[in-house]
Amino acid sequence: MRIFIDARSFIDTQRGGVSRVATKISTAYAKAYPNDEIICATTGIKKPKLPNCLASQPNVNHIHLKIANKLWSAGCMSGIASLPRSVARISKKIDVFFFPNIGFIGATSKMPTILLLHDLSFLIEPHWFTRKQRLWHHAIYTRHLITTAKQLLSVSETTKRDAIRILGIPEDRITVIPIGPTLTDTSNIRLDPHNKRSMAHPFTKKYILALGENNPRKNIAIAKAAVNALRADTHYADIKLIIPTGKPTDDQLASLYKNAAVFLYPSWYEGYGLPLHEAASFGTPCVASTSGALPETAPMGTFFADPAKPHHWVEALKLALTKPRTPVAPDLDGWRKAATTLHHAISTIKT
Repeated sequence: MRIFIDARSFIDTQRGGVSRVATKISTAYAKAYPNDEIICATTGIKKPKLPNCLASQPNVNHIHLKIANKLWSAGCMSGIASLPRSVARISKKIDVFFFPNIGFIGATSKMPTILLLHDLSFLIEPHWFTRKQRLWHHAIYTRHLITTAKQLLSVSETTKRDAIRILGIPEDRITVIPIGPTLTDTSNIRLDPHNKRSMAHPFTKKYILALGENNPRKNIAIAKAAVNALRADTHYADIKLIIPTGKPTDDQLASLYKNAAVFLYPSWYEGYGLPLHEAASFGTPCVASTSGALPETAPMGTFFADPAKPHHWVEALKLALTKPRTPVAPDLDGWRKAATTLHHAISTIKT
């Protein structure tokens, strides 16, 4: 079979976890099904490079549509441009179109398409997003893209239930796909499991990490309030809260996770909670919100707290700061399971 994959999210560093998940799933599929030809498509003035892990697969080809992305976006909004149609015109017959994320795709209603849903927060609470972001979601015809896809994949049961409840998606058209950590290099962590002192966090020399400084959905105010309250205890007076600005690179993010004493994730809503798995893969204890899909998807050993109650986070922080540092071994079979789920969705469309 010839599988089209919208590869634009692979090269968009601002997409963060979405980009890493899309790359992992696509690479796993290419490895698991070497007889299928994978056509990765990008747009823009300059042809970008695909991630090496994907580009190195012998069954992966890269098609580039040389058109300015702003013009492409305008064409999709006006109904003139369609990514599936454009690729079909310059390539051999495509059996299935896979979109790892929503974006300026254009008309797809008559195409055999599979769309991966990360969450529906933009429909659940639009005011978590800036005016520009809300206009973007409107411009790409989000509801139309989701409701016309022949098959949907969701990253959690929570996201699946949201799609059924909010958009009326039939249950047999949406399947939960397993995903896992995307930053799992723990090679530089040296821990002696027989030495209790080495397994404990020297938290007076470390920091507490949170992400999403300017994102209302991430509820960073609760993290700040909790750490400020924690510092009132002289035992924790020197501990710091670090919230990186902008988008850290993958290497920077890995370093932040690895060297943090605790990772806080007080989000009001998440469709999965990838940062928790990434932090846990480095042995960093996590405290997560009880909202959205986090109770469902958080890694084992995560502490939970109410996103509206700072004193709950203080108590959870104290527990997390004394938790032994035990890196969670990555599920080496996890991404293969994701590839199998995608293959099943493809087979469903073809039959």
